[in-house]
Amino acid sequence: MEKEKMITSEVDTLRLEVNDDGEYIMISADDATMFGRFSSGIRHIVELSDQTAAKVEEIEKQYEGQSGFDTDMEKVAAISGINVEFSREAVRTVDSIFGEDTVKKVFRSTYNVIPDFLPSVNLITEFFEQVTPHMEKLFNRKLEAQEKASKARMGRYMPQDHKPPQRRK
Repeated sequence: MEKEKMITSEVDTLRLEVNDDGEYIMISADDATMFGRFSSGIRHIVELSDQTAAKVEEIEKQYEGQSGFDTDMEKVAAISGINVEFSREAVRTVDSIFGEDTVKKVFRSTYNVIPDFLPSVNLITEFFEQVTPHMEKLFNRKLEAQEKASKARMGRYMPQDHKPPQRRK
């Protein structure tokens, strides 16, 4: 009996070490959903950031001209609540792009000391600033490889292979 074997090409992956403990995230340009997840995730976080800024501005206006310890505490609590809402959604977004518990891996040393830690908007922004160049490099490499493969595939076909159909007489 003859066996057949299907040969698949290697998957282009990038292993990004995200902390000093050696934990990493894997990113693949061959994952058909990765670029969409990444771009829509960044777009979502930018929109969230704009919405958060508008909400904070609204609270600032609400408490404008008011002073006193109780008022200041209410204002700080309201702003803090909005920032917590942003951070929770940002963590969900990052984890949906790069895999479950990505944020915990990135901030492992802090989570080890503060298990309920929630990264601030600044930390989420820094994470994206650090990972974006790697994503660009990976996807540029993928595009170049696709272009080369396409040219190689097309080079195998000669113009005579594509003769127009002949009409019957």
